[in-house]
Formats: sequence, structure tokens, C-alpha cells
Amino acid sequence: MSIPTYGLIGRGRVATHFAHYLGLEDREIVQWHRGSGCPVSHIVDAADVVLLAISDDAIEEFIDGHPEIRDRPVVHFSGSLAIDAASGLHPLMTFGPELYDLADYRAIPFVGESGGARFDEIFPGLPNPSQTIDRDLKPLYHALCVLAGNFTAISWTKAMEDFEARLGLPREILRPFLERTAANTLDHGRAAVTGSLARDDHGSIQRDLDGLDHDPFQEVYRAYTHAAGQGGRP
Repeated sequence: MSIPTYGLIGRGRVATHFAHYLGLEDREIVQWHRGSGCPVSHIVDAADVVLLAISDDAIEEFIDGHPEIRDRPVVHFSGSLAIDAASGLHPLMTFGPELYDLADYRAIPFVGESGGARFDEIFPGLPNPSQTIDRDLKPLYHALCVLAGNFTAISWTKAMEDFEARLGLPREILRPFLERTAANTLDHGRAAVTGSLARDDHGSIQRDLDGLDHDPFQEVYRAYTHAAGQGGRP
């Protein structure tokens, strides 16, 4: 099985992590971004596969503006976008400011589109697990990813910052709570929800809402209690 040379477009977090992963796997990469100082064609001509690690809103415009890339497989990493000009392969992972170890990259699942390019076709020999979903389900899929990933990160960051700034408690005190919450959720799903929400304790829920008075997260708390089918005054 021949190993392709990859033309990687972009230099944001996904592009940076993916370039590092492919480098760890000794894959040949040529990379282009707006500050490269050379035409896209110089990179594309050397590539067997084009990888678009750019913002969702820029993907179609980039393809339309560079028709020379269409004579080879073109893959984007968007979790919600589905277009005819490129196949989607979404890495089901969060990418932080620090690079990961090879084992972490190899464990990342990829979710592709039914009828689109398969992961093992684009990245032969890489061990990542992969699945496919119908293209019309991608917006739901990505919304669930954001709920599970970014929104929980925002909630935990809020707690850590306010523990320090408003309660005078060190943020590190939350680590065992966070780690056990994640473990219980993975192992037990909804049964990991405890306390006043599990008991549907309206008084406790309302006191929590009162504690968040004049805080924009009061509406976040209220929305979650209603979405979970719990109480709390509207």
C-alpha cells in the first residue's frame, strides 16, 4: 500500500496537532498557510491528498478559489459541514495548546460520512478507530460534541475561576471532583448525576439559582435544569 504525501492547509490548532501526528508517524507533509509566501499550487503539486485544516466558513471558499486541488482527494476536518467538493473526516478530540504523545493521537476516533472517503483510504496504516454517519446527521453530531466538550470545559473553567476569585479556594481542590465526574459519567451515564438534580430538590435548586444572581451563568444553570427535566422556578 503506497503512502501518500499530504498537502496540509492551515496553521491553527488542528493543523498544528495533525502535522505533529503525521510527523511522528514519518508521513511526508507539505504545509501551506496564508503567511507561507508561496502560491497554493506549489504545495498542492507535491501532494497526493489535500487536507483542509481551516475554519468551517473558509472551506468552500478555499476550494472554489483553488480548483487545482480538485484532481486529488480533498478532505476537511469539520464535524458539521457536508459538501460535495470534499469528504469530511472529523477527529473526535479536543486539541489543547500543548502537543500530545503518539499514543494519544493514535487513539483519536475519526467520524466520516457515509459514501465519503474512508479513513483507511486517506491515512493507510494509521491505527485510529473510525466510524461513519449519514451526512444529514452531522449538525446533530457536532452539536453533541460541543455540548459534551466545549460547554463542560466552559463550566469547569467558570468553577475554577470563581473558586479562586470569589471563594478564596484553590482551583486544584476541584481536580478529584472533575476526574470522578468524568469517570462516573463514562461508566454510568445519567446515573452519574447526583445531589439536588437527582433528587429533584426544588428548594436546593432555587437556592443555587439565587447564589448565581446577576451572573450570566444563572441562565445556563436554569437551562440545564429544564433540559434535564428538573425543577427550578422559570
